[in-house]
Formats: sequence, structure tokens, C-alpha cells
Amino acid sequence: MELADLNQDERVALAGLMKLVVMSDGEVSEEELEHVEMLVGAFGDDGYQQALDQFESRFPNEPGFRKFLEQGVKRQEARDLIFETILEGAQEGALDDKESGLLDWLSRAWNVKIEIADGTI
Repeated sequence: MELADLNQDERVALAGLMKLVVMSDGEVSEEELEHVEMLVGAFGDDGYQQALDQFESRFPNEPGFRKFLEQGVKRQEARDLIFETILEGAQEGALDDKESGLLDWLSRAWNVKIEIADGTI
């Protein structure tokens, strides 16, 4: 599965997670910007902006977004791809407790295994 294969709800989930996790500190590094540009490349300028706009209008708070992530993203293959994409972007900067807490919750909610080096967490 490729990013371009994600349906609209999955794109909203990815755009929202990218905003919350990678861009949350208000400072976007070159590496973080490359991850956002990767999404723009996969979805197109309008497609990415539409997904981001839907995230911002549909989910004014994190609890509502978490409920959507649990119920709105059903395909495990999409969950794995979204999580992998967010984790790669998150590794470009230091994660604060809120970001790491969201990723930890998401890995459990989506049943995603996190592999680091040659071990599994």
C-alpha cells in the first residue's frame, strides 16, 4: 500500500496526526518539512489541503480525533502505513510527553507493533 492509496478518512487521519505529532512544537525543521512535502506529493496540493482542512474543522479537540482514529480508520494496512509515516516524521525531532503519549495510545488502539533496531516493543 502506498500513501496515494489511502481513502479520504485515512488521509484526514494522517494529515491530522502529522500536524499534532510532527509540527506541534511550532518549529518545523527541514527534515519535518520533507515529510509534509511527501504527503503533498502523494495527495496533491489540493488533496493534502482538503485533508488538513477537514481535520481542523471536524476535530476541534483531541478526544474527538482519537475516537475518529479508533472508529474511522479500519484497514490494518492503512493503519500500519499511517503509523509508520508518522513515526518516521516524529523521529526527526524530540518528542514531548504529549506526542509520545499519543503515539503510544495509537499503537495500542491500532494494534501496531513498533520495531526498533532488531527488537520489538
